[in-house]
Amino acid sequence: MPRAPRKLIEPLTEPEIAVILSSLDAQTSWGSRDTTIVLIFLDTGLRLSELQTLDMKDLHLEDGYVKVMGKGQKERVVPFGSSVQKALMKYIYHFRPEPIVTDRVFLNLDGRQMTGTGLKLIFRRLAKNSGVDRLHIHLLRHTFAVNYLMNGGDVFTLQQILGHTTLEMVRRYVNLTSAHVMTQHKKFSPVDRMNLRQINRAVTFGRTRRRPQM
Repeated sequence: MPRAPRKLIEPLTEPEIAVILSSLDAQTSWGSRDTTIVLIFLDTGLRLSELQTLDMKDLHLEDGYVKVMGKGQKERVVPFGSSVQKALMKYIYHFRPEPIVTDRVFLNLDGRQMTGTGLKLIFRRLAKNSGVDRLHIHLLRHTFAVNYLMNGGDVFTLQQILGHTTLEMVRRYVNLTSAHVMTQHKKFSPVDRMNLRQINRAVTFGRTRRRPQM
C-alpha cells in the first residue's frame, strides 16, 4: 500500500509561547511547576513519560543536565539551558511540596506522583486558557527540534538529545526547518521589503520591454 503523505507540523511560534507562559502565574506553587514543565519540554524535547518519571537523583541542576530512561530502556544525557535551570531551582527550592513515597521531580500539590493523564490535563487547560488551541505536549517536542536546528544545532546531536536510534526520525525536523525558512523568507524577503522605485521600475521594464530582434 502506498504511504499516506506526511503533513508538516507547524511548530509553536514565539508569540504563541509568550501567550502560553503569560497565562500561568509563576509566583504560585502550581504556576511555578507548570511554567517549569513547559520550559523544560521546549528546551529538551523530552517525551511525556520521560518527564513524568524524572527522579531527583537524575536531575543535575548545577551541571545543567538530566539523565532520562528512553525507549528500549536506553539511558541518555539531555542538557538544558540557564533559563530552565533557574526555573527548576525556583520550583524545587520554593514551591515543590514535600514528597509522599516518591522522588519524582514534578509532583501534584499534595506531594504525590504526577500521572501521564494529569500532565495531559494540564496542557488541555493551558490550551484553553491561553487560546492556543493546538497546544499539546508532543508539539513542544516538535518545536524544540525545529528551533534547535534553526539556531544552528546539528542533526547528529539532535538525534542523541531526542533519543532516536536512526537519523531517519530526525529528517522530518529538517523538512520542517526547510518549510519554516521558506515561510519566513516570504515574510521578510529583503528585496520585497525595500519597495524601492528602482526595483519597481526594473521589474516593470523587464515585463514590458520587447526582446531585441536577432
